Amino acid sequence: MKPAIVLGMRVNGLGVMRGLGRKRIEAYGIDKDDGIAFSSKYCKRKYLFADPEVYPTECLNQFIELGKSLGDKAVLLPTSDPYLAFLSKYRDELSQYYLFNIPDATILENMLDKRNQYKLAARLGIAVPKTISPERLDDLKEDSISYPAIIKGVFSKKWSCAFDANGFVAYSYDELSEYFKQALDKNVEVIIQEMIIGPNKNHYSVHAFYSKMKELLEISSFQRLRQFPIDMGDGTYIVIVNKPELAALGQRFLEAMGYTGIANIQFKYDERDSQFKLIELNPRIGMANILHTCAGVNTAYNYYLDCIGEKVAPALNPRENTSWLNLTGDISSFFANRKRGDLSFTKWIRSVFQADCFPYYARDDLRPICKRYVTYTKKWIKRKLGLKK
Repeated sequence: MKPAIVLGMRVNGLGVMRGLGRKRIEAYGIDKDDGIAFSSKYCKRKYLFADPEVYPTECLNQFIELGKSLGDKAVLLPTSDPYLAFLSKYRDELSQYYLFNIPDATILENMLDKRNQYKLAARLGIAVPKTISPERLDDLKEDSISYPAIIKGVFSKKWSCAFDANGFVAYSYDELSEYFKQALDKNVEVIIQEMIIGPNKNHYSVHAFYSKMKELLEISSFQRLRQFPIDMGDGTYIVIVNKPELAALGQRFLEAMGYTGIANIQFKYDERDSQFKLIELNPRIGMANILHTCAGVNTAYNYYLDCIGEKVAPALNPRENTSWLNLTGDISSFFANRKRGDLSFTKWIRSVFQADCFPYYARDDLRPICKRYVTYTKKWIKRKLGLKK
């Protein structure tokens, strides 16, 4: 069978590598540096290429040379925003040597701007939090938004290059103004949203996968029971749930734009008006993709089959209550939630032992978790000894 090449070898890529390897697909990895997924036993070849953002021409030439050497068209599966953008920009050149399924270039360009996501949602009658996008400090008035408010980038990549956090929570006009000034100083466009008050468990996502022919092959909902940082962070404990009304919102949103490929759409349930409100669309496979594999829906393998032209049976009902736990982040989430009085130790430890799958640990593939903790131990020793990194 044709080989598959995973683009981006961080934790997203590790889940994909395992999903492919367990189906006996010859899987290779590409990244700009040494990511954790390279240590997986399922990664049969390792390629270190030029940074696709910094040296795109050199990176493209490396892809072309590899494609020529493989002889048969391999399947490319991007697991990070830089590789998705690279694949979209050079899709004509790369399609001569590779197979892949990503959204149309126009769709990607439009959806990278979060303002366009909210405009489409409004047109479809999908609720969104109150949102403003001031361009100058004079545009921001004290009564422009309710507090607490979230400030984040219009373009996620540009924001992440300027700030370490996903966004900032402001509890007053003065705080919001200060964050906005920092963004203006770094020439980063922002959106400001009212923060939907409610526990972590009100965070949901819809995962979907559409074939090249725009057929819905996968759709499911999952609930983010815990995250860290707890106000605005990455999920640390996630569970598959049956929410047909939420899945229908995600399906309507994606089909309105003629979407193809893999998507993850974030929502938050607003208890004030009992509505799921759109937070944002991520047009690629997510960090917890191994959760769906564990629940009986192997997205990486289905993507591979679709790319090589094989018929894929729609998988619309993953096993409910299957759970994914990122223990390192979840320990921090537990302490933060306990401090607020939202989570007891007994309830937390019970959920830890009930988890079905993990981002790094897998019984059939132990090298990644060993590498991760060896790296942590070395860093801890260096920090204790006062040595430089």
